[in-house]
Amino acid sequence: MNVKQIAKGLVTLGIAMLSGSGAVADASREAIAERLAPVGSVCLQGQDCGTQAAQAEAATNTESGDGELDGASLYSSVGCAACHDSGAAGAPGLGDTEAWASRLEQGTEALYQSVYEGKGAMPARGGSSASDEEIQAVVDYMVAEAE
Repeated sequence: MNVKQIAKGLVTLGIAMLSGSGAVADASREAIAERLAPVGSVCLQGQDCGTQAAQAEAATNTESGDGELDGASLYSSVGCAACHDSGAAGAPGLGDTEAWASRLEQGTEALYQSVYEGKGAMPARGGSSASDEEIQAVVDYMVAEAE
């Protein structure tokens, strides 16, 4: 073998090693970047942050077939069921006519106000961000179940 062939072989081997290590370094950098990626993000009020699609889907899920709000779906989705299914903190159970009797005598407007302002252990709006219309739909559903 002559020296030129050995030199060419070593240069070729060196180039192959350098180019191969670059691919490994890129793969390692990608893996490191993936591991260091944030778990979540902060979205400030007024920014979209993808919530418009989620709100549109939620609105679709809480409306009945005729376009009215579905109190039964909202009852579960806005958190009312958490206390009213178990009776937590003295919450009258859904469909418990005896527990609802004195409340029903006050009328639905008084029940709406109780939810808007909070009553007993229940925080204002039941601790949710439900709109007035959603709260009214849930109260109407719960009243119908108790009658």
